[in-house]
Amino acid sequence: MIKAEQLSYESFEPFGSFVNPLDCGDPLGGEGGSVLAYSDRILQQFTTSNYIAYTPLVIKPRRFQITVTEIHKNTEEVFGGFNCDMCFHVAPPGEGDVIPPVSEFKAFHLPAGWWVRLKRGVWHHGPFVIGTDIAVGMAVLPPYTYTNDSIVVTLEEPIEIDI
Repeated sequence: MIKAEQLSYESFEPFGSFVNPLDCGDPLGGEGGSVLAYSDRILQQFTTSNYIAYTPLVIKPRRFQITVTEIHKNTEEVFGGFNCDMCFHVAPPGEGDVIPPVSEFKAFHLPAGWWVRLKRGVWHHGPFVIGTDIAVGMAVLPPYTYTNDSIVVTLEEPIEIDI
């Protein structure tokens, strides 16, 4: 079993970065307006395309158990903006499609509205809903990543997440 951690810059740095939209520093043009824009707070690299695709995610509550994990070898993934709190897992990149040992898996609490950027090769999969609501959010990847840069592996033994 792995315990879900609160996101911190130190603990999540090996896997990527994250942003809390309500804590982004100074907005463009200052604080005077009713629309506040915070440009370029999370950057994502693509080597396979100069296009990005926004993939809506609708996630129903399910057991906090990792049964599947995946990697993208050639690109980073960004996801978030969920309407409720979520939990997600990561594990460090390894050689090819060899899954790291359970001791290297981590789970993190993703507060509603926050966004995460995963580095290339970081093991992950769809997040889990904390609570009973259906979650709506977004994933950002190059087009067709799911067909040309995804290695999806079913675990032999599920990993329980303690939130």
